[in-house]
Amino acid sequence: MSAHDTAGQAPRTSRQPYESTAYVVVCRDGPNGAAARASATQAHLAYIETVLGDLNVAGPLFDDSGKHTVGSLYLLHTRSLARAREIIENDPFYQAGAFESVEYFPHLPAAGKYIGGKIW
Repeated sequence: MSAHDTAGQAPRTSRQPYESTAYVVVCRDGPNGAAARASATQAHLAYIETVLGDLNVAGPLFDDSGKHTVGSLYLLHTRSLARAREIIENDPFYQAGAFESVEYFPHLPAAGKYIGGKIW
């Protein structure tokens, strides 16, 4: 069982093994972000449905007003940078040129609701 397979299960305890299986990807929109998103939204949503098993969490990032999209955040269920890049680079938003920058970070999901508690 990984730290992310917690549906219907008790919160994790310190005796349970933990395997790091995450990449955080922060994509920041460029000047063409809004137009690229508008043209690729339907294809993006269809694509996301094909990679749901690889996602812990994904969604848009907004400016301080909460009204304007400024990027996307992906918490990916993978230890592989190659797989993280594959997921992002096949996303229609990426292919349409929405993102000015993409940053990849290995991540240790240590506490919170989506991992079912804490790892210690």
